[in-house]
Amino acid sequence: MFFIGIFGINEGHKPLGTYNNAICPSCGAYTRYEVFKTYSYFHIFFIPIFRWNKKYYVKSACCGTLYQLDPTIGSEFESGHNPDIRSEHLRIVHAYAAYNACSNCGQPVDSNFSFCPRCGKRL
Repeated sequence: MFFIGIFGINEGHKPLGTYNNAICPSCGAYTRYEVFKTYSYFHIFFIPIFRWNKKYYVKSACCGTLYQLDPTIGSEFESGHNPDIRSEHLRIVHAYAAYNACSNCGQPVDSNFSFCPRCGKRL
């Protein structure tokens, strides 16, 4: 049979752009979000035929926390409407807790610290 390798199922990843001027729900820093989409697709001769299992994700630039984005907001962002992404549209998937950012000065601070070493504010 010569059908091996002609068709198959694969996973895809597509960056959609950035969303600026946001406040990170995880660390409270003023940041930007990197928005991307993941999906599964069926292909024949490396040409995608149809897609399913679309999920939209947001990664914050400040602390690197990964959020799953509401699908309706994600599809609006993908179509170019630039909707407002608020904290109620995000569901945390993975948080990087090694460092936090000070809400006063924005300095990266080790998560074991209780006070910021730069400005002295309580974390």
